[in-house]
Amino acid sequence: MFKKLWCFAFACFALFQTSAKADSIYTTVFNVFESLKTESLLVLSSSDGRIYKTFKSEENLALMKSYVGQVVKLDFNMRGEEAIISNIQIARPNEVDPKVMDLNHFRYNELRQFAPTDLQSLEAATSIFENMLNDGDRGRSQCFKRAHMWSFDMWSKLGVSSQKIFIFYTQRYQIINEEKWWFHVAPMVNVKGVEYVMDGTFMSKPITVKEWKDYFIQSENITCPVVSKYQDMGFQKEKEKPVYNGKQWNRLCYLMKVPMYYFTPVDIENRDLDKNKVIRNNWILEELQDARRAFKNWDSAYEGYDTGKSVGKY
Repeated sequence: MFKKLWCFAFACFALFQTSAKADSIYTTVFNVFESLKTESLLVLSSSDGRIYKTFKSEENLALMKSYVGQVVKLDFNMRGEEAIISNIQIARPNEVDPKVMDLNHFRYNELRQFAPTDLQSLEAATSIFENMLNDGDRGRSQCFKRAHMWSFDMWSKLGVSSQKIFIFYTQRYQIINEEKWWFHVAPMVNVKGVEYVMDGTFMSKPITVKEWKDYFIQSENITCPVVSKYQDMGFQKEKEKPVYNGKQWNRLCYLMKVPMYYFTPVDIENRDLDKNKVIRNNWILEELQDARRAFKNWDSAYEGYDTGKSVGKY
């Protein structure tokens, strides 16, 4: 009886979406929240990172929460930028193959192979850049949090898999220049094989890696070697404590490119120096909850990305 009443309510709710575009997706429901701003429930989809909305009621909340962790077929309509659920049901076993369909990007998947999207024009990259959420207040937050939300937005809203590029200042550079940062990071996209940095805080458009490096090292002549591992910059661990070798003194800076999922330098350190070799190929909701506060209107722009717990600071 409960499901019949729910289906009737859902049908009535769907009638209001007459002008919307219908679509469907197979996904794993990762979490469900009650909106604090509207009479909606927020359903976090694991396959695309999008928030899908449905009407709020005790019965519907119980039903949606029963889907958490389940693979579902979710039908929805777009109303402006909002995705409104029109129907949701457990996917039948013959409908999905987890080895083929990557349905949960909030959990590590050993089969997931990261490859950055290759955009087909600089105009496409520029359009993405111009529409990135950016309140211009770099004193409010840290670079790695802005970079994380920009990368997540490109993936969840546009299906664009990006990389991040870090510039690490060596101990030598920090002593010479009394630099207040020891690293900076921004998203990076491919455009027909050419890499462009999307640093919305410091730049007005996508720029090449060299242009970005020149800006942050304040020189066109200083080279920053591109490295793939933490050890290549002179970082090592002895008895669980970091130590440094000559590579921190014979260079002023290093560049490193990593998949979009890496949040902070600690994640790279854990990948390269930790005995467990922690590989990141998934998003972590707690990090998104923390990173979203980099922007003034985070509570409305990213309302559904919440664990229900207090996490981090700006």
